[in-house]
Formats: sequence, structure tokens, C-alpha cells
Amino acid sequence: MMEKTGAVIDAHATHWASLYPDAPDAIRARIKSVVANSTIIAQVELPEAQAMPNGASADTLTAMAEGEGDLRHMVLLLTERKSASGCVLSAFPFAAGAIAHPVTIDHVASTGSGAEGQIRGRTENGAEISFFDPLFFKNGSDYQVGESYQFALSAFAYSLRPFGLKVVQGDDTIVPVDVLRPARTGASDDYEFRATVQHVYPMQLDTGTVYRMRVTVARSGQSMVDVALYAAEHVLPAGYRPKPGDEISGRLWLQGYLVED
Repeated sequence: MMEKTGAVIDAHATHWASLYPDAPDAIRARIKSVVANSTIIAQVELPEAQAMPNGASADTLTAMAEGEGDLRHMVLLLTERKSASGCVLSAFPFAAGAIAHPVTIDHVASTGSGAEGQIRGRTENGAEISFFDPLFFKNGSDYQVGESYQFALSAFAYSLRPFGLKVVQGDDTIVPVDVLRPARTGASDDYEFRATVQHVYPMQLDTGTVYRMRVTVARSGQSMVDVALYAAEHVLPAGYRPKPGDEISGRLWLQGYLVED
């Protein structure tokens, strides 16, 4: 039997709102459906027992999500093996379709529960980034500061619009450089961006179209940092549909997970 914990789901409310235009109650209903229809993708023994609202003691962290697809719904549960009871610890959108880059870790930060965490590091071209690790519950304890790992990078757009400013010098048109900079408000994995769209793949959800884009968010010489950017229809200006070659800007939530051999 699963106990619900609405407050911890609401901790990712802004992230869910980037994907769905639904009210919070409707999003919670979606998450309950995921728990009912998804499969267990990982189970991790907790270092110490944690009390649950039903009075039982959880000894395992159980992760559930769809088994395939670029966009998934990740639900983390505290569970007790012997009784199969549990409660929702957290839930967040997970972009499994992502683009891998080597990242040297500078800092690892986990939440109070230890199930979620953020990575701060540097890409091979020296770009400094911080991102939410959706598989931190499984890999976080193994990371070593100073070591380089392959991380698959993706992002959800909170907002996105075409960036129309171009500078003309003589016969040349100069496009402003791609930029990924920390947002003035929000968490360390929230960014303001200006990027170039390389490819666009429309995807259909029951609430509308989500555009998966390969975008360049930073470049140094011939080296580029591309990420898979997901933008739902409701975060775009009315009537705008992104296409290759577009210069875009907005705000995003950056994710990255370890690419395993």
C-alpha cells in the first residue's frame, strides 16, 4: 500500500509546470498513474531505516519510471521490503534522451534525504555547469571530485522565444554568441540561455506537442556544448514553432545523468 506525500511532489512543481500546463492536482494524478503503471528500475538499500507516515520503517529506496522513451516520469519511493508498504519521497520529469559530454566534477551536493543531488563541474572546453542528476540515488555515492565522467545532458525549458537581435557590420550579419548563464532567481541548476537550434523532433503528449531540440548552449573554438532541450507547446509564444537554424533564448532546468558502460 502506498501513502501519498503531496508536499514532496510539490517540491518539483516548477519542473512539472515546464512540461505540463495542468493544475497541481492534475499533475499529482499523473504521478499516481505512473506509480500504478510503471516498472521498478532500481532499488537501493538505505544506510539507515527511515520512518514513514504509516508507522512502518523504510529500508529501501525504490525508483519507478517508464521503461523506455525520451521523456519519463521518475518517482522515488521509500519502501519496506517485508511489507511492500511505502510512500512517495519525490517525483520529477526525467529526460532520458540526452547528449553525452565528459564532465570533470568540482562539487557534489545532495539533498537532506540523500536521494537527489546536483553536480557542479567543467566540460572539456572549460564551460562551468551545475545540473540536477536524476539518477543520483543510484550513482551519487560513487562520484569523486576531480574525476571526469560521461554525463548525458538535457534540459526542460521554463520559457523559450526566438531571439531576433542580429548585428549587421558591412555585408556581414553577426549573431550573438550562445550563452548559458546562471539564472538570477532559482536554484543552481536553473539557467538563462541563448542558443542555436540544430535539430527539432516534435513529440506528442496527451496535453500537446513537446519539441525535443538539439541546441548549442556554449562554444569555444571548434568545441561545442550541445544539450537536448525539451520545450512544451505552452512555454512557447503563440504560433511559434522552433526550426533548425533558429536563435532562441529563455530559461531552463539543466539535467545530467551518468552514462554507464
